[in-house]
Amino acid sequence: MEEKESEVSKAVREAVVKAAEKGEDIKEKVVEITRDAVKKALEGADVTREKVESIAKGAMKGAIEGAWMAEVGAAEVTRGAAEGIIDGTKQAGVKAADFAEYAAEAALDTTKEVGDKAVEVVKDVIKGFFGAVKEVLEQKKD
Repeated sequence: MEEKESEVSKAVREAVVKAAEKGEDIKEKVVEITRDAVKKALEGADVTREKVESIAKGAMKGAIEGAWMAEVGAAEVTRGAAEGIIDGTKQAGVKAADFAEYAAEAALDTTKEVGDKAVEVVKDVIKGFFGAVKEVLEQKKD
């Protein structure tokens, strides 16, 4: 039986495609889209490691699929999605130290799973992902 697509994945994918069609700054828009979707999914929820991982995977999957559909750079989209996932987790009131790492790992796992279809895309995705994590951690120090 096929698992039902998550609302987060669907919302992020559709928003990435719309942003690309409108010619918006794709990375900036993906950060916003993903942050809002993750925050909304976590607010008021019983936040567990599994919940955070599931939402992060859905958001990253939607971002990557949206990038493919809109034919935009996977590295920028993934970087934006990773930032948005971590920011959304924090904004939802979730203790970032406890769950940001789980969200990041889940998002990276998803890039690998989805990316098996195109090796070059995965390389860009991973570069973008690690760049985003580095930026978020540096901001955290400030």
